[in-house]
Amino acid sequence: MAQVIEAVPFGKSGKTLSLHDLIENAIDGIFIIDRNRRLVEFNRACESLTGYNRADVIGRSVFCAHAVQCQNAVGESMAGSLCPSLGVFQADLAHRSERMKAISRSGEVRWIETHYTPIHGSDGGVEYVMGILRDVTSQVSLEEQQDRLADQLGNYRREVESRYSFSRIVARSEAMLATLELAREVAPTGTTVLITGEGGTGKELLARAIHFNSGRKGGPFVGLNCASYEDGDLEAELFGSERDRPGCFERAGGGTLFLDEVGEIPVPLQARLLRAIQEKEIERLGEGRPIPVDVRLVVATQRNLEERVERNLFRLDLFHRLRVFPLHLPPLRERREDIPALVSHLLDRFARETGKKVPVLSPEADALLLGHAWEGNVRELQNVIERAVILCEGGTIGAAHLAIRPRAEGTAKSDDTCVFDLPPEGVCLEELEKSLLRQALARSGHNKTKAARLLGLSRSTLRYRLEKHNLVDSTP
Repeated sequence: MAQVIEAVPFGKSGKTLSLHDLIENAIDGIFIIDRNRRLVEFNRACESLTGYNRADVIGRSVFCAHAVQCQNAVGESMAGSLCPSLGVFQADLAHRSERMKAISRSGEVRWIETHYTPIHGSDGGVEYVMGILRDVTSQVSLEEQQDRLADQLGNYRREVESRYSFSRIVARSEAMLATLELAREVAPTGTTVLITGEGGTGKELLARAIHFNSGRKGGPFVGLNCASYEDGDLEAELFGSERDRPGCFERAGGGTLFLDEVGEIPVPLQARLLRAIQEKEIERLGEGRPIPVDVRLVVATQRNLEERVERNLFRLDLFHRLRVFPLHLPPLRERREDIPALVSHLLDRFARETGKKVPVLSPEADALLLGHAWEGNVRELQNVIERAVILCEGGTIGAAHLAIRPRAEGTAKSDDTCVFDLPPEGVCLEELEKSLLRQALARSGHNKTKAARLLGLSRSTLRYRLEKHNLVDSTP
């Protein structure tokens, strides 16, 4: 085996290398066993992997009929790496590969990938078997880590899908059950969905349920509240720019794009949104390059879009593009039969999150919850129950724990903090509102966010009232 390979010159000097030299300088561990089951080659890499010196093992017998022990050669610890080579002799196999766990002479545990190749003699029989040992401990560790991460990701996905299952949405009223049934029907499709309803009714929750019960559940769910951005910022957030990160259309690729408060999108920007929906491509701000996009669109609004179309505040063609499959979430005050089930669900949830025993409701608290107007809908109910669970110490939630006040039957909501006295001759409410809007704009320097704060309104409500009184053009 130490013969010179005369046909292969080494470098410009014309020198030749022996087979032993080639084997000795290989990165992988290489050993050779002759037909008498004796080690005739055992390179430096093998010494490093096994912890045994070449001089101690060359010429020693490696005999093991069933690949259990080869203690005569390298001891019990690394025998498993050598023994399978004997199977090549016994079965005259062309090639054999295995991966196994081995223990070096020093007791170090390693994963070894082994390859065994027969070398045939002139009589056609197997003269030698060459074994290659490769330390794949780091690779196995990485694979195990990837498997753990894949398991964790799978568990997380199953948890998220379970959380946004339609069966987890609490509903007892006929109106809500009918809406959920329609949502189940449309979820598996790629159809655009328009969800309408007041703030706090659960529009985003329904949008997520549609996504996680669709074929796109493995893709991203990207949500955007269109009322939270100034006009220029909203355009960049939707379509991206050459300087900043990709827009929502790109980030939602392969998944679902949820546009909340879609009725707040300015008319000039609506044209770009319409084109993106029709052509399934967008252009980033400052770029002329079209970018294909693949998203399922779910939009929501608490506005009356038909009314905005009539007032030329929303494009008719975009309205029809979005209103392919409308779903309506009724306000909580119109589905009071859902309140007991929602309260029970929220009590369980917040008791679990705070580590408390699930409290019960006193009759007074129960009546107060059932009779409240819930202008903030489910979101308001959720906040009230969370606060009550935190404050409740005796296991029973009373009326004092609820951040709501009882209202006399048939009376309207009052505001004790109102400082305006109605004059005897009365006022024109439309003119009063218009005057207050102008004052707020002037005092805030025509900053919509500051003006809304002065009037105790949300920015979207302020925008609506400005449009109502044709004051929108006078604001930046």
